[in-house]
Amino acid sequence: MKYYEILGLNKSASSDDIKKAYRKLAMQYHPDRNPGNKASEEKFKEMSEAYAVLSDPEKKRQYDMLGDTRFSQQQSSGFQEDIFKNMDFESIFKDMGFSGFGGMGGGRFGGFGNRTQNARSGRRGGMRAEPEDYSKYDLEHDLEIGFMDAYNGSERHVSFTLSNGERIDSRIKIPAGIDSGKKLRIRSHGQTAPDGHRGDLYLKVKVMPHPDFVRIDNDIEVPVSVPFSTLCLGGQIEVKTPQGIKNVKIRAGMQSGIKVRLKGLGFPLMNTSENADLYAILSVKVPSESEINQDLKEILEQLQKNGY
Repeated sequence: MKYYEILGLNKSASSDDIKKAYRKLAMQYHPDRNPGNKASEEKFKEMSEAYAVLSDPEKKRQYDMLGDTRFSQQQSSGFQEDIFKNMDFESIFKDMGFSGFGGMGGGRFGGFGNRTQNARSGRRGGMRAEPEDYSKYDLEHDLEIGFMDAYNGSERHVSFTLSNGERIDSRIKIPAGIDSGKKLRIRSHGQTAPDGHRGDLYLKVKVMPHPDFVRIDNDIEVPVSVPFSTLCLGGQIEVKTPQGIKNVKIRAGMQSGIKVRLKGLGFPLMNTSENADLYAILSVKVPSESEINQDLKEILEQLQKNGY
């Protein structure tokens, strides 16, 4: 979603510009002024989402760095926090003469804003309802994903049945760079409350090991067997990476156990446009007995005499 465009601004807009643009649009599209108008309600939700991001320095920094598409992917994955968190829209609207959210509900934000905020706002002209704590209807479920799914990001369909017979089905986006222990939040896919509201579903991620790669934080290590002659004289070696085979030049005199850094080939760093690094760990490739012919044997015997 193009937040600056929605508010009629460019990236150089100041915080005051963002606030003024939002207030101007809110006066036009607020549900109090457009009762029953679904198009205006949708526009109002879009501009409020834009304001929630651009008015928050940290969210704005992430959006400016990631861009429209990647920021939206992170949000739709459920991994990041609610973008409306800590936004007091109710006070903003009342300062403008509107009655909170104007009774607006539903939509892609699960009722616009967080659940406590919605319960607090109530209906226009009515008494404030005590906020219902729907967190007791939240669910947690384990989710195993492949190493490369965590590296590249992917989509996954999850389906399971609760002890009460209720069926949970959801298709989720797994953000690139996610690690074991992280939780993906899927809003309104938890257990159903008596009043019909649903809690959230939290998927605890476990990244499965890879046969070749080892993850160390966000870096990747991969063992590479190198001929003794190449370690001594230098040359090109092939290194397997998650992005394919890379040809790497090593200098003469490299020792077994040395780590060669391949910049930017590690895991994507969450909420940034950068990747961590991959390290090729060099080891000596020893020929098998059947590979040692007479010529090679004589060379090795000479090296042995010289202490190698």
